[in-house]
Amino acid sequence: MKLNPGTHILIASEITLSAIILPILPGTVILLIFFIIALVVPSRTDFRLTREFLKILIVGVVFLILIHGIYWNPLSISYFGLLTGLNKFIHIASPVICVIYLSRRIRSEELFALLIDFNVPSTIILILFRTLWLVPRFNERIDEVVIAQKLRGMRVKTAAQRIRALIPTLNPIFSSMLNEISFNSLTLSSRGFLRPGEKTHFTRLKYGWIDVTAIIGSTFALGVLWF
Repeated sequence: MKLNPGTHILIASEITLSAIILPILPGTVILLIFFIIALVVPSRTDFRLTREFLKILIVGVVFLILIHGIYWNPLSISYFGLLTGLNKFIHIASPVICVIYLSRRIRSEELFALLIDFNVPSTIILILFRTLWLVPRFNERIDEVVIAQKLRGMRVKTAAQRIRALIPTLNPIFSSMLNEISFNSLTLSSRGFLRPGEKTHFTRLKYGWIDVTAIIGSTFALGVLWF
């Protein structure tokens, strides 16, 4: 079932806001179901953001447990603190899971066509796509650096060795990425993308009864939880 990208964004936004606003128990259930759906449904895109965002969620869980769930003197676990940490985790995880879902369901050309149809300024479109490009491109550069260090004879098997191999190359990695962003921006400017005027796209977006049914169904299901 292929939905309009606007439908995906609307449904994901509804679920995200419901998980944040509702009490802890229903909010946690909604977020967990949304997270399972985001991971189980086959990806339609080439974005590789899931692993990186999962790492963010894991780090968030660890820090929230250490800050709110554990008393150090004397050493004990606080049930109230765990609930407080869970509430804060929902606020952090909801937009992250929303981004994971959208990155797996909406292709770049579909997002571009949607933004053009909604007359979003070209500058904002450029900033948005460059931001989405940073994470996967940064991972690619890191993999390139690790491979290069291995070819030079450096042992890169453990996490500590990987960090030792990356630290001296972080400055060149960021410098090359900024240079690539500048080059791409100049290329788009020379092609007239940032000039005022109407923009077109090749991807045709359809909005039909499937989208209407999906929006009504998700809204009804969330409304049941509200009341």
